[in-house]
Amino acid sequence: SVRFKKENVILIGLMPGLKETKTSEINLYLRPLVDKLEKLYKGVRVQTYQCPNGTTICAALFMVVCDIPAAQKVCGFMSHTSTNACHKCNCQFSQLAGTSSVNYSGFDFSKWLLRTKNDNCKDAEVWKNATTEAERHRLEVENGVCWSELHRLQYFNVVCCTIIDPIHNHFLGTAKRMMVKWVADGLIDNKKLIAMQKIVENMTLPPDYTMLRSKISKGFPFMKTDE
Repeated sequence: SVRFKKENVILIGLMPGLKETKTSEINLYLRPLVDKLEKLYKGVRVQTYQCPNGTTICAALFMVVCDIPAAQKVCGFMSHTSTNACHKCNCQFSQLAGTSSVNYSGFDFSKWLLRTKNDNCKDAEVWKNATTEAERHRLEVENGVCWSELHRLQYFNVVCCTIIDPIHNHFLGTAKRMMVKWVADGLIDNKKLIAMQKIVENMTLPPDYTMLRSKISKGFPFMKTDE
């Protein structure tokens, strides 16, 4: 992919450690990065090949793309095992009786209120100003939010611009299980699978992409991650 060529990638830093990084530790790495982003948003003067005398360059953070655990920590949301884990809405899930596992059943979208940038920032500020761990824990359960250095970027909306990388779902087989479920429930039948196959056959893909041959029309058997 063009965006992954070394001339198009800027390595800001690496977080070492044998264990998964904590949210508080991630903020230590984010702080100097946010300092630079604030300056870049206003514009800095640098020399370039076309402007040897210098020109003003502006830059802004567009989105954060991670898997779910990393995205929640970087952007100041709770873990996916929390009862308030969604970074898009404030739905409060219950726990399964007699366990610590979250009960994700009973979806009623009409009762879900979407998070907003302003409310999310306010909740993060309240968490930051809390003076005890007990108070912060209560706020995490109540609001599903903690402080992230990204909140210092006034233009950045962590609610809208936190993007979950789906590749891990492919590795876990989530896409295949969803397809099996849709077929079993009658949402997708053989006629639709054949129609999908015809669409794929007319696609022109880059040479490094794996082409699906007859697998869609057969119900996606033996799908690999790159497919």
